[in-house]
Amino acid sequence: MRLRRAFITPIMMSSCIALVGCRDGAVVPDTPLGHVAADWLAAHNRAEGHAAVHYTLTHQGELKMSGAQVDSVVYASVKFAQAVGPLVPVRLLESSDTSLVILLRSRSSGEFTARFKPVAQPALLQVAVRLDRAEP
Repeated sequence: MRLRRAFITPIMMSSCIALVGCRDGAVVPDTPLGHVAADWLAAHNRAEGHAAVHYTLTHQGELKMSGAQVDSVVYASVKFAQAVGPLVPVRLLESSDTSLVILLRSRSSGEFTARFKPVAQPALLQVAVRLDRAEP
């Protein structure tokens, strides 16, 4: 009986992960801005330096950040992620070539509106990400 449970639990967990992934995919569109949003959300939810560095370096603009700038961005990102906790996409509020707005929910910190907008180049970032507390 114990042997069966050991195999059932990972299968059930992977099924749950697949369902959550489908739900996120339905909220975050399959567009260039949607891909950046999905990358940002994944880095945020990991809440650790390596993920923040990867996101920051992958989505730099034409102007490259200095090491100190990258360190500053990563530190702020990780500190914010740890304070807010994981975010789950709830609803797509707006999607166009120039703007993506998603309602996100944190179990511990409430709801946020995330806005993703391309930045005119040359710039340090490809896409500006703005998070605001959602209005009740």
